[in-house]
Amino acid sequence: MKNLYNSELTKSTYDSIIIGSGIGGLTTAVCLAKAGKKVLVLEKHYVIGGFTHTFKRKHFEWDVGAHYIGQVNNPSSLMRKTFDYITNGKLKWDDVGEIYDQVIIEGAVYNFKKGLNNQINQMIAYFPDEEKAIRSYYQLVLKVSGHASIFFCEKTMPNWLSKLLGHQLRKKFLNYSRQTTHEVLSRITNNEKLITVLCAQCGNYGLTPKQSSFGIHALVITHYIEGAAYPAGGAANIHRCIENVIEEHGGIIAIKADVKNIIIENNKAIGVLMHNGDKLFAKKIISNAGAHNTFNKLILPELQKAENTVALNKVMPSVSHVCIYVGLNAADEELKLPKYNIWLYENYKLDESSELHLKTKDSESPVFYISFPSAKDSEWQQKHPGTSSIQLLGSYPFNWMKEWEDMKWQKRGDEYEAIKEELKKLYLEKLYKTLPQIKGHVEICELSTPLSTKHFSNYHNGEIYGLEHTPERFELKQLRPKTNYKNLYLTGQDIIAVGVCSAMFSGIVTSINILNRNLLWRVFRYKI
Repeated sequence: MKNLYNSELTKSTYDSIIIGSGIGGLTTAVCLAKAGKKVLVLEKHYVIGGFTHTFKRKHFEWDVGAHYIGQVNNPSSLMRKTFDYITNGKLKWDDVGEIYDQVIIEGAVYNFKKGLNNQINQMIAYFPDEEKAIRSYYQLVLKVSGHASIFFCEKTMPNWLSKLLGHQLRKKFLNYSRQTTHEVLSRITNNEKLITVLCAQCGNYGLTPKQSSFGIHALVITHYIEGAAYPAGGAANIHRCIENVIEEHGGIIAIKADVKNIIIENNKAIGVLMHNGDKLFAKKIISNAGAHNTFNKLILPELQKAENTVALNKVMPSVSHVCIYVGLNAADEELKLPKYNIWLYENYKLDESSELHLKTKDSESPVFYISFPSAKDSEWQQKHPGTSSIQLLGSYPFNWMKEWEDMKWQKRGDEYEAIKEELKKLYLEKLYKTLPQIKGHVEICELSTPLSTKHFSNYHNGEIYGLEHTPERFELKQLRPKTNYKNLYLTGQDIIAVGVCSAMFSGIVTSINILNRNLLWRVFRYKI
């Protein structure tokens, strides 16, 4: 197996060891390798890429996290420039189209359209009496998103400069991130139906309006406001392209490389201890394993610092989910499957429905998300002619699966499998009700649970978005690249925010801290 971990790697000393191959870790690896550093990436599982990887069954494949990406349709945007930089321009994109999200609530359809003015006009058409509120809302999300850029860039500063200027640079974003989404929107309008529609993409960050920080809401809305795209050839092309660049610059990626703990001596990270007893040493250790995993698991208990663990443990893990992966024996065009995503809600009471769901075991998810990876991918029919693929996700609390969490993957017993079959039937019926034309064309259907997510992502509660995006999350001083252990750094979505692009940008921010170099200038100047 390519890149399989072996003990020969212990014979070298590295400039940087990166734990985890999610896009935050891979981006960090690219940046450091391009700067001439000797880099080793250690991945616990047999595939790299975190939530950018895909999996296959028969002649079908599905993405697991990168369902659509914003801000890459514009070749001069920071996100597109960054993708070009870390892939050497090899990653290509397919535009999702004029509509990137469709929301259905109580049967009413709301389309989210590409382009700020198009989206404003569309919302005004749905709510003609709320034009002033709608215009104020979009003006505000853009304003707060601008403040967020400064907030996150402050994380690149050395400690002495952050202490001097950090408060002022963080202040404007924190003024809004400290408030919930509902609190902010309620001052713009008292039309609860409008608030629900404006918040209907909240599944992208996993919290309802009365729970989520307005900071994350503004970031997600702004991210998609100019449309979305999908990686040509599938989501796995993201990590494939990055992997090639890392290796071209002498970096090494090792799979099935299970790190037991970070070796710390005199408050200084010097290496990692593998589960097989191997020790690997480096000048810098970078964890892409998530803040909770890093401070609570990868550091020995006697070396943990309460200022880290106590603060982080106050913020809960994000939402967990169930997903069905459906393969169809007819092409997207034949079945009239869209490129845009569909969000399904039973009613306009997002918070109340979510609260009831969390309190009621085995209750139906209050929101379902449908994605069409084959329809988005211009290369699908060439690779998988006459077929198509769909995913349907819904909320499913981790504690409903807790009794099986210590059992091995694919060996969790008949009761667990029976529950999966019931869920599969429920989710398929939801899919048939929304897309009746697919009935009779399903060739394969597989279901994943929060335990599947835990197994592959190593998140303790099967969460998909790291730490919850509550107002408290953005207050945490521990969510910075540089930790309070010398030479130990964090990267990944926890230090920025949810999503592939945020995780990627975390790699830039972490690399700036390590290299003490203006990488953003290099990214903007990069030409294919």
